Amino acid sequence: MKNILKLTLVVVVLVLVSCKDSTTEEKKTTLKTTISSAIEKAKEKASENQHDTQESDKALYKALKKKTPLTDDQLLATLPEHINGNKILGEYARQVGFQEAGGTYGSFDSAENTYTFWIKDGAGSKPIVKVFFYSYEIKSQGAPKTESVYTEHDGYKTFAFLQPEIKMNSIEFVYNNRFVISLIGRDSADALWSYIDFENLKKLDPYK
Repeated sequence: MKNILKLTLVVVVLVLVSCKDSTTEEKKTTLKTTISSAIEKAKEKASENQHDTQESDKALYKALKKKTPLTDDQLLATLPEHINGNKILGEYARQVGFQEAGGTYGSFDSAENTYTFWIKDGAGSKPIVKVFFYSYEIKSQGAPKTESVYTEHDGYKTFAFLQPEIKMNSIEFVYNNRFVISLIGRDSADALWSYIDFENLKKLDPYK
């Protein structure tokens, strides 16, 4: 009788262990399936978003090609009056041509507070805006001992090029999906961004 009880107990234990193992395996299988399903859904969503973005970009570039670039005078009129309190270094410090306009701001006495502002018009056949967004997407890097930083500031995709050895940095972004704006100076990228005069850039709003 005692042996029968022992045998019965062993059988019960084995059945319980077997059931536990089976339940554990089922849980693992279910978890793997759930994770795999979530990953696949995430991939599908990312693919859909990428497709939507690509289609949106194509529509943007197509629309830009149909627009007429601003004249030299129109571009020069959009240059800011000052950068971080520094005025432009005279008429000879302004440059314009090939759908671009720029100006150098600061003082002849010190290079520390000297800045160069550029605006490029992405309308017409030049792929100015396309090049910016493509570079942002692939996040290419520059020469050794430099750093390329791709991030967002106030909702704008920005590209910062840092050159610590010569103490010169720049930050660049696209305004109104048409104009590529850049500012060069010795300050940090975040500081340069804070010097961007968005009130002045509103002059470009009629040319969206």
